[in-house]
Amino acid sequence: MPFLTLHDPVYGEVTFTEPLFVDLYHTDAVQRLKAIYQGGVTAFIKPERATTRLDHCLGVAALLRRLGADPVEQAAGLLHDAPHTAFSHVVDFVFPNQAHTYHEEHREAMLAGSEIPTVCARYGLDWRYVTEAENFPLLEQPLPWLCADRLDYFLRDGTVDIRIFSTADAQALLAHLRVWEGRIVVDDLDAARWLGEQFIRLDDVCWCSVQEVGWYAAMAQALRIALERGLIVEADFMGTDVALFERIRAAADPAIQRWLSQLRPDVDFIRDPAHPDLFALPKVRAVDPPVLVEGHAVPLSRLDAAFARRREAYIAGKQGEWPLRIVANAP
Repeated sequence: MPFLTLHDPVYGEVTFTEPLFVDLYHTDAVQRLKAIYQGGVTAFIKPERATTRLDHCLGVAALLRRLGADPVEQAAGLLHDAPHTAFSHVVDFVFPNQAHTYHEEHREAMLAGSEIPTVCARYGLDWRYVTEAENFPLLEQPLPWLCADRLDYFLRDGTVDIRIFSTADAQALLAHLRVWEGRIVVDDLDAARWLGEQFIRLDDVCWCSVQEVGWYAAMAQALRIALERGLIVEADFMGTDVALFERIRAAADPAIQRWLSQLRPDVDFIRDPAHPDLFALPKVRAVDPPVLVEGHAVPLSRLDAAFARRREAYIAGKQGEWPLRIVANAP
């Protein structure tokens, strides 16, 4: 019987034996995710950001397996990022939307012509149902709830790419995750507090940092100009990071090259309404972990007033459109 064994830096050795999962793993749509970086354009500036969307999708499935999700939900975890475009969420800066849901809104168009519908039909499943993450409550929940998708990118970025906490810290949190009434909760107040605080910290230094948002916005400017001048078309986003980057780099267009020249480690950005070079609409992320207390799931913010204030202040400070000024640091 075919099987798939992972040696994952977060979850250790994990083996998937379900034929549905193995068959879906070998589809072109899933294998394409090896060439889509989790960190978008940042991976081309900081080589340590090498995690791919496939790494993340396999991690989500492994976490779902650990939490006791059924095989179909595990398969949904594997597929949930298959609609991602090249450079992942950079596309949400090219076509600005605060929820950053371009890939979700274009899911059917991305996947209809792939092998995924055929594989799902072989197992009596509707591919549209399986690829709609919101159908699976352990896989996907709206902020500020916990879900396998959100937890995996937190644990993976925190320990593998950004390294703001240790693998031992990640394992300690995993030991306190439980499923309660179909949702992921934390069974220990201190563990929930650690998760809530570290999630804000990681969002601040990585996903919603001014530098990373600035790089995304600069790349989006280059891509938008290329679209406007017919050098690329929207369908090119359905390819891979490297293929699209090579197309843009080859463009003999000074405006495009000016924006690409900002994609360097020594270039930073500051929020400056008076002298902006560009604008960005980032997505701020901050969870409010539900804590299992005497048979009830209670949001951490109701148990810890200091955390509630910190979370509210953090979100307020990050929301809305950012006017950004480019700062090139001296070599």
